[in-house]
Amino acid sequence: MNYYKDVIKAMKKLQTGGKTLFLAQDQGLEHGPEDLPGETLNPDYVFNIAEKGEFDGFICQKGLAEKYGSSYKVNKIIKLNGKSLLGPKDDPYSPVLCSVRKAVDLDAKAVGFTFFPGSKYQYKIAEDFRKIQEEAHDFGLPVTCWLYPRGKAIKNDLDPKVLSYSARIGLEIGADILKMKYNGNPKDMQYQVKCGGKAKMLMAGGPKAKSSKDFLKQVEEVNRAGAQGFAIGRNIWKHEQPIAMSKAIRDIQVRGKDRYSALKRFDKD
Repeated sequence: MNYYKDVIKAMKKLQTGGKTLFLAQDQGLEHGPEDLPGETLNPDYVFNIAEKGEFDGFICQKGLAEKYGSSYKVNKIIKLNGKSLLGPKDDPYSPVLCSVRKAVDLDAKAVGFTFFPGSKYQYKIAEDFRKIQEEAHDFGLPVTCWLYPRGKAIKNDLDPKVLSYSARIGLEIGADILKMKYNGNPKDMQYQVKCGGKAKMLMAGGPKAKSSKDFLKQVEEVNRAGAQGFAIGRNIWKHEQPIAMSKAIRDIQVRGKDRYSALKRFDKD
């Protein structure tokens, strides 16, 4: 299992003070340009935030990595599968769009993959994941798994039983980092983290919060629940002060401040 020592070393390079903060922009493919208002439509704008903010890595699809990534030093986590909203409204399946080999060529420091527990395609997704996970580990790359319970069999994707089961799925299929939703209950997140075992839990940022205070409350709760960190897109690059938001998150996550102290960042910057 010497290869896994390389994975562990690579994961430590995606941490600050033992915690992880990723910026993400894969929403152009997943949600369409309507979710990228104003200058957020420009990949250079978001790459600049990733470069100047306090981020351990930037998540994107291979097209952004190919065409923009070489101009920036930020660690890249390349998403290997994905889907658009233009297809049929069926149980979700995200086809593989990038190989591990291509991600390595693009200097990825980790790869990402979306798994939909509960989808009628989950066994095909599992086979796609198996191939990617094994090859990524052969290269010493950590695998971040988006675990989003979806499909007709899932009545409530924020049900704590569904979330905890999904976390356990992520651990047992070999994911190194689990990117998951937070349902707003700190005790549920604490159990979710426990179900994920040695796989590291990241809270998915989700839609833009009503206020900075509301979002930092989530950050504080999830951090206290024992999560490794956060993978955030819209709540940073849609924010009026994206760099200040990244610093505020780090204030809570790494520097031990509460959300009220962290909010003072927006007065300074």
